[in-house]
Amino acid sequence: MRVARPEASVKVDPHIAIVSSTLRGVPGLDADAVVIGAGITGAAAARALAQDGRAVVLLERLHVGNDHGSSHGTSRIFRLSYPDKRYVRLAQSALGGWRELEAECGTELLVTTGSLDLGGFAASNARALSSSGVSFEMVDHAAANARWPLRLDAGEQALHQPDAGTILSDRALRAFVDGAVAEGASLHEQTEVLAISDERAGARIDSSAGTIRCRVVVVAAGAWSAGLLRPLGIELPVIPTRETVAHFAAPMSEDFPCVVDDATLAGDVDPGRRRSGSLTYALSSPGLGVKIGLHHSGPVADPDDTGVPDPGIVAWASTWIARRVSNASAEPARVETCLYTNTADESFVLARHGRVVVASACSGHAFKFAPAIGRTVAALAAN
Repeated sequence: MRVARPEASVKVDPHIAIVSSTLRGVPGLDADAVVIGAGITGAAAARALAQDGRAVVLLERLHVGNDHGSSHGTSRIFRLSYPDKRYVRLAQSALGGWRELEAECGTELLVTTGSLDLGGFAASNARALSSSGVSFEMVDHAAANARWPLRLDAGEQALHQPDAGTILSDRALRAFVDGAVAEGASLHEQTEVLAISDERAGARIDSSAGTIRCRVVVVAAGAWSAGLLRPLGIELPVIPTRETVAHFAAPMSEDFPCVVDDATLAGDVDPGRRRSGSLTYALSSPGLGVKIGLHHSGPVADPDDTGVPDPGIVAWASTWIARRVSNASAEPARVETCLYTNTADESFVLARHGRVVVASACSGHAFKFAPAIGRTVAALAAN
């Protein structure tokens, strides 16, 4: 994760919650901070800023939870197992934040099911977990097949990490938004941002609902962020892609562990779809069964276009579940798309440029880190 603030002398540690002093209102300004985008990153940032006593306006071009962006749907993976210990530690920090949010809203948001890593990358994950003091175990194929409704081949091993699980993502997004509003943030849906100006007296946001002036603006608009930032001379090095996921009926799916698999399976459909670094992932899909996708398999996309599922990815998912999951249907119950906003190395771009904070927690794996990222963005916006 890249955290940069070119004009600031204060170093920001993304793993530490930073609570800054309350800003006083300034004549001529409508808010301390305007957050553009009420997806998971924008909602988490708005809540953290409001908790710090900021006067916050949260703008959403459609409505909270809409299916045009990256934060819709019922489930996302939460896992600590990464090959890079920076992400392991960030996930550790986020885990405490998820539990805090659950206590605040009185609703379960993160269902602990554990995670299983299958394939050659598991060794790198094991080293990073070990160096971070995170517990895990290696499970052989016979033990894995006995404990979970999975099929591992003879000789295969799985890395099991027990603290992982499924984030109930629609509930989680709503909890962040409601938490921000409860702390005094003002939410405006159906409000499209037309232009941002970084002026001497403050930032100016021209929107479909009028003009707002503020001390700092947080751009957390996902695949639309690059277009908003470019007129300011800020180039965001991201490429949006349209990803396909499929949901399959399966018994006892609420207890299904999060699975990440890089193994090539006999009978896979169109293995050419598998790109460098792509992984098959599976997790519980509340009310439907098991959700499956092929990470980083989608085409470059215009975020304003209507998403159309890729039948080749659906066929891939059908083949994977038929091969790997016991007693599951190979016919999808639902298919859908979402947007990834990708950097070249899957890192996040969290940076401040004058009065503009860029909050692009992206590349299809940021949802799990939302509590920690929201706090980091609030720290970047503090002065």
